[in-house]
Formats: sequence, C-alpha cells, structure tokens
Amino acid sequence: MAKVSPPTYQFKGYDISNEQFLSHEALPPNVTLEFGDFKKPIPEELRGQFDLVNIRLIIISMGQGVWESTLQNVLTLLKPGGAIQWTEGNFFVARGFRGIEANSAGGHNLTRAQRELNGKLIKRFGWNFPDWTNMFADAGLQKVEEDVSSTDRLPQQRRDFTEIGIGAVFGALKNLSGVKEEGYWSAQEVEERREKALSDMKLGAYLRWDLHVTIGFTKAPM
Repeated sequence: MAKVSPPTYQFKGYDISNEQFLSHEALPPNVTLEFGDFKKPIPEELRGQFDLVNIRLIIISMGQGVWESTLQNVLTLLKPGGAIQWTEGNFFVARGFRGIEANSAGGHNLTRAQRELNGKLIKRFGWNFPDWTNMFADAGLQKVEEDVSSTDRLPQQRRDFTEIGIGAVFGALKNLSGVKEEGYWSAQEVEERREKALSDMKLGAYLRWDLHVTIGFTKAPM
C-alpha cells in the first residue's frame, strides 16, 4: 500500500517485538517500524495523530477483558473522524476438514492440535473471542460494519491457509511445552503431532477458520 500511495502519506507499524521487522533500507521511504504495546496507554506524542489504524491477527495475546481495554487504548491514536479496521481470526471454530479428493485424509490431526491449543489458552489466559459489532459500538464508534469470510471460501487458497494455521498452532504449542504442568504436550510430542498434521495436509485435508474484519469511525468534528 505504501508503494502505491502518494508520497505525502506516512505509514507507521508497531509491534511488541522487532524480530520480524524488515531493515530500514528495505522499507519504502514513507514507512517506519517501531516498538509498541497497545495493551498499555498510548504515549502522549502519538495521540490523535492518525487517520487510520489497521490491526491484524493478534488474538494469541488477547483474553477476557483485554480486547476492550486494548481497543480503548488504540482509539486514542485516531484523529476525530478517523477510522479503525481490525482483522482477526476466530480459531474457536477452527478444525480440520476432509478435502475434495476421494482419498483425502479426514483432518483429525489438524483438529486435535487446534483444540489442544484452544483449551490451554482458555485455561491459562482466559482466551476468548469478542462480539465485534457490540464492542465497537460500546466504544463509541460510528458506522460500524463487520464482514466475515471463511478461509476455505476459495479452494485454491485452502492449503496456504492451512500452512499458516499449522505454523501458528504448533508454534504456540511449542512455546507452551515449556510449562511444567501435567497435561501439556512436551516439545517432542508437539513435533510428532506437527508431522501428523502436515501429513493430513499433504493428503488433502485442510484447516478452516473464520476471518472477521470490522471497521468503525470516531466521531467527526462538528
């Protein structure tokens, strides 16, 4: 987007880790990437500076009550009349599905891993998925719209989304394998189950979840 936008447009990206940031030399001149934790109050110098805030796929770090407080923090970034777009995956409905080929795997290993992760995140962090339309409206946003699509809507993209899902699910399970409590998969078990999930995918099964895209606007000046 930055490359095709007028050079007067400025794009700023924030994350709680800079590990995946591109180097400054690899970025367009109107793009900067910086550390930012939106679970905490926004620094004063950033408040009211942005026309649009775009948030994508941070559910892994969210939980009961955290969505609402994070939204309130983020809204302070916007100018009056500014817009927020939040894209999030609902992994509570995620599961494996059999592919269209007659010899496709059933996707049971994909489902098992997703349910294992969901259960642990709910128990450990109070993981949940909000009602987006109500949450935006309760925050005082106007012209709220929520669009929902499925990752299997386009058959040619099912494998790509499955690869993304396997990476996210087993990456999180690997992190949780360090928890020394009964019921958590060990690092070895995580790797063994990842291989089984990959086998499901190679045999035609796919992982499906819903993507919610919600937009809203702050009150415009009179």
